[in-house]
Amino acid sequence: MKIAPTIAAAGLLLLGGAACGERSEPVGATASVYPLTVQGVGDAATIATGQPRRIAAVAPWPARTLAALGAADLLVGHGLEALNGPPLQNGLRRAHPDLIVASSESDSGDLSRAAKATGAPVYVTPDNNLLQVERAIDDLGLLSGRGFQARRAVAKIQRQQQAVKAKLAGRKPVHVFVDTGYFSTIGDRTLLGDLIVQAGGINVAGANPEAGPIRAAELAKLDPDVYLATSDSGTTLRKLRANPGTRKLRAVRDGRFGVVPVGLAQPGPRIGTGLETVARLLHPDAFRGS
Repeated sequence: MKIAPTIAAAGLLLLGGAACGERSEPVGATASVYPLTVQGVGDAATIATGQPRRIAAVAPWPARTLAALGAADLLVGHGLEALNGPPLQNGLRRAHPDLIVASSESDSGDLSRAAKATGAPVYVTPDNNLLQVERAIDDLGLLSGRGFQARRAVAKIQRQQQAVKAKLAGRKPVHVFVDTGYFSTIGDRTLLGDLIVQAGGINVAGANPEAGPIRAAELAKLDPDVYLATSDSGTTLRKLRANPGTRKLRAVRDGRFGVVPVGLAQPGPRIGTGLETVARLLHPDAFRGS
């Protein structure tokens, strides 16, 4: 992330020290970090010239995160995250935001039209891995004037990461299949895929699995050590044991099955707890008594 106070006379950008773990902080009661620049998804940076007073969230996780950071009073246009196309544009015009926040899953065309319709800057959160989520929380904190709360939330996630790493020290990774419903799965380049890796797992589906359900014969060849299902998948160990295509899988025979709550595998301040949950499912012996 880059923070760039603008010096009007010189037109220079002073780049903040996020890369080395440091950043400029306001000094004194009247000091301000504004104007500032943060780099979200895409090539164009987001520039906030002053403290936003009306923030429109057009995706669920940025809205939840801002609320968790204590900025719920800044949110306007509630329910916009469920809209797209003309209804979204109309809702944004009515909301009169001075900042729009979105996620990597938001439609780029909608965001471009939203920026033109409102004149508000748009920040799109990076959220494909744990490091990106931490960065996005930090950015949202700075943009909303909740930098302290954001740093505290990120510090908690990092403590949870270090605790998991310590628990798993010296343990051999286990092979994992993640069922998101009807044998569809996830790739390594997703947030849940990253959690699997950091929790001491190897995703048997790899980086870029084909869209749609994986075939039973292919799953049998992969034969994972652990079978995980997301809580919204409807998959249970009982169903897997009743299915001729999965009952002989090593993970199913051995009862190495676990459910990942969807809410803990989504971006936001609770992602550290999601990592701990996945690690416990993959390496239960490492967490005995804790």
